[in-house]
Amino acid sequence: MSAPIGIALIYSSSTTPDGPAFAGRSLRDRAAALARAAGLDPVHLEAQPASGTRRPGAMRPGDALPTCDGPVVVMRDDVACVAGVLRDLVRAAGQMAVRDDSGRIALVHAGVADLGGRVPASIDVAAEGVPLAPDPGWFRGRRVQALSYAGDGIPHSASRSAQRAAEREFLRSLDNPRDGYFDRVLNRRLSRPLTLLLLPLRVTPNQITVAALLLSLVGAACIALPGLAGPVLGALLLQLTAVLDCVDGEIARAKVLETEWGEWLDITSDTLIHVATFLGIAVHAWPDLGRATAWTLGALFTVGGLASFVVVTRAEKTEDTWKQSRDWRARLLALLLATLTTRDLSVLVLVAAVANLLTPLLVGAAFGAQVFWCGTLVLHASVMRRAA
Repeated sequence: MSAPIGIALIYSSSTTPDGPAFAGRSLRDRAAALARAAGLDPVHLEAQPASGTRRPGAMRPGDALPTCDGPVVVMRDDVACVAGVLRDLVRAAGQMAVRDDSGRIALVHAGVADLGGRVPASIDVAAEGVPLAPDPGWFRGRRVQALSYAGDGIPHSASRSAQRAAEREFLRSLDNPRDGYFDRVLNRRLSRPLTLLLLPLRVTPNQITVAALLLSLVGAACIALPGLAGPVLGALLLQLTAVLDCVDGEIARAKVLETEWGEWLDITSDTLIHVATFLGIAVHAWPDLGRATAWTLGALFTVGGLASFVVVTRAEKTEDTWKQSRDWRARLLALLLATLTTRDLSVLVLVAAVANLLTPLLVGAAFGAQVFWCGTLVLHASVMRRAA
């Protein structure tokens, strides 16, 4: 992990050691994870500075801030947002304050000198004279949600009920910009209740990703069977893996467990699921096409799928360089990347299985994969030349 680029001063909403929880983590722990995900060193502030023994590493209002040339983000721990909010705030030019959906100050971006070199008495004091971001409850398209149940003194039953309501509300804001049509109308509607059920458990996003991959292999084996019932069952299992693919991302963002390894595993798993599915379809197509032709088409799709994985991964790593371009090539490249990462393919396989059209689907996918990766490669090379 790289060295922190700044400091996050975290005001606690609770006087208890860990306080209430959100998305399976204590607010204190989750706020620290958000800070680290944004490249900041988390510093917890004592809730009652005039009494009690100071926790190791904690600071109190009025304490001198450590010398730091980087940004200082002042934040409350009783606010739900994703790590991208803090990363965007850190990248923002100059001072800025963000309000939650209750209108209260939730985050403040400043510097050590802006704060007078000392820990401010409160987050409201830190925000004095600082420009406010528009649209309370949102920052650059991402939700900033107040957790009204987080304070001390709330009966446990009421707090628990409010917590679950807050988690449901938060999950509704975790859609992926690259979600396809069926993600929005089907997969997310199924994934959110499952995610809500899994949040309190010690389940990691990577575990769900691996489970989806294993389930897809069972689905591919069913698709390979002759007749109609086996392929339809396999296609339904494939559709379930699409739902789980939504769940792993939702849990990663809700629990602040996003990692580069997890992202790589997710992309690799998606590619392997596609390849396994169409190899299963190739076996199913033997009676119609003959073994040699079916395997040739399956091999063509496998090569195309792996080539697409390499090309798309390379294009995504350079996305910050080319995506801001208004050139039509950049817009088309973004559309192609969104097409590959969408989970709508599982619905197409299900429709083809029900209609007994898996063989034509295999033929189209085998040649379409070659067109996709070649076209994406040429477009990416073109937009990178123009961006240079």
